[in-house]
This record gives sequence, C-alpha cells and structure tokens, in this order.
Amino acid sequence: MNQQHSTLADAHAVCGCAIPRARIATLAHESHGTGPEKVMVLHSWMGDARSFDAIKPYLDPDIFTYVFAGLRGYGKSRDLPGTCTVEEVSADAIRLADQLGWDRFHIVGHSMSGMVVQRLIIDDWNRGARRIKSAVAITPVTADGFPADEPTRQFLWNLIHDSNLTEQGIAGLTGQRLLPRWPQQMARYNLDTSQAEAMRAYYRMWIETDFSAEAAAAKPATPIRVIGGRQDLPGFSEGKYRETFAAWYPNADLQFITDAGHFPMYETPVYLATLIESHLHAHRN
Repeated sequence: MNQQHSTLADAHAVCGCAIPRARIATLAHESHGTGPEKVMVLHSWMGDARSFDAIKPYLDPDIFTYVFAGLRGYGKSRDLPGTCTVEEVSADAIRLADQLGWDRFHIVGHSMSGMVVQRLIIDDWNRGARRIKSAVAITPVTADGFPADEPTRQFLWNLIHDSNLTEQGIAGLTGQRLLPRWPQQMARYNLDTSQAEAMRAYYRMWIETDFSAEAAAAKPATPIRVIGGRQDLPGFSEGKYRETFAAWYPNADLQFITDAGHFPMYETPVYLATLIESHLHAHRN
C-alpha cells in the first residue's frame, strides 16, 4: 500500500492545490425543464452530467427545473482544478445555486455525490438556512465512507482509467448479470469524460472521508429518500443503509429496486424517475 499512498499524494499535488479566488468557477451544467420547483443533480465517480440522460424523457418539465452539474474533473468541468473533497463539491453546489438565483431547492446525488448530499443537508440544517427542501441519494456512499478491505481498495485504485479493470468493476456493481457490451460502453464513457487525476482525488474522498459523527449529532430533519439497488455490492446494501441513514436522518425514506444494481439510471430509468419525482412532489412546499 506504500505505493498506493504515494500515488494518492501525487494526485493531491495535481488536483489538491488551493484555488485562487479569481479562479473559482461555477460548475458546468445543463438544464431540463422550466418548472418552479428547482432540482440540482450531481453525478457519480464514473459519470458526468449526462449520466441521467436516460431518465430525462420521464421527468416533468412543467413542475420542475432540473440542473445537472458536472463536478470538477468531469465532462464540461473536466478542466476545473480543485481539492476534490466533499466540502469543495458542497461549496460548488451552493455556489451554483446562488448563481442560478435559487433560494430553496432539492438536491439529488448518485453514489459518491450521495455522500455530498448528506454533507449539504447537515450543513444546511446546522446553519438553520433550510434552503434544501428535500434530498434524494441514489445508491449513495454513506457519511462514514465506503467500507472496503485492502484488496478492494487496491482494485478500485488500479481501475482508474484502466479500461479492462473498469469493465470488471462496473460488471460487479451491477450483479454480473448484464450484457458484456454494457460495462464496455460504460468504461469507454468513463475514460472519455473524466480526468484520471480527479478520479484519484475523489477516490480518497469517498473511501476515507468520515463525518458520520456529525450526521448522528445533527440529525437533520430534511426529508431524504435513499434509493438502493438489490443487485449492488454489500457496501450499498439495505442492511448498510438501515444502520446508517435510518439511524442518522429522522426523515429518511429507504426504497430498493429489485432489478437494479449501482446504476439504476441506466438499468431501470422509468422506475428511478418515478421514485425521484414522487419524493420531490411530496416536498414541494
């Protein structure tokens, strides 16, 4: 692991420098809909703002305005350097909301951005701001980080911008049950839309970050729907979410999709859109 930690340190040298105030930028983003209810959507470690394209036809554009943001190092934000921490992504999300003129909004995050969603609602609750009406966390990393043993950590580190290993990882995250072309296409998409340096820095975020004590102490009452996939890895299981989300967040609502693994936006897009919007509808005011 000495080589891994050395490489991680190198990654922070590239993607971990402080950003001068003059270079602070707003995340690139794409909008969908023109409705009065505002929704910000953040993507996973292996995606970008286009990760949710498959569900867009089923989202209500008259009630909701969705903004799909690309994190630093991904998609149209791939050239934005940064610290690639949960605090930075949270600050970027708030900065984007400010630029959009959103006083109150809903937040949706997938996988590592599910961790960001928790950081946002805890900070919002502790400040008494109440800007976030509700949250949706899709197959999220919990506030105590992803539980991985050393071989798993090494595999996840090694797969970064390695096409063959990325295919293996994506197949594992979807229960090894889908056509081979699925992980092949996803691996190509990941490599084409991300910076390896950013992925290495975000790896440390969702593996090593732990603010679970803050979550347990704050107990934010912001309504949060957790959407898990029954075909996902154990670290994203119902048992894990009941021990964490259900314990830390008084208004957590846990839902599970039988025929999805870690990527329900691709595996079961209509049902995922239904679960997202039914939650948003319930917390529109």
